[in-house]
Amino acid sequence: MVFDPIDEISNSNAHKIIREIVTGGTIIISSHAKERMIERKYTAHDVEYILLNGEITKKEFNTKAQNWAYTIKGEGIDGDDAGVVAAIVRRMSAVLITVLS
Repeated sequence: MVFDPIDEISNSNAHKIIREIVTGGTIIISSHAKERMIERKYTAHDVEYILLNGEITKKEFNTKAQNWAYTIKGEGIDGDDAGVVAAIVRRMSAVLITVLS
């Protein structure tokens, strides 16, 4: 599948790509996300769990970065409500923008 971060794709296709990235690609954690992970006590494993098991609840085009940011929410490993915001930047690469409490 050819992927261009500017193209709008369905939430189901975006989540399929995100799952593939989690299992065999690269997730780049932004400095902002690192700060929020520490603040909210998220581990990399927590983030992966949410990316794999959550649902996309929102998508928004970032004109500055020229890509779509996806808010993914669901239960965390501990069963609490959790969420992340990530952008697919290449076919097998995503940037974690932030984590939500």
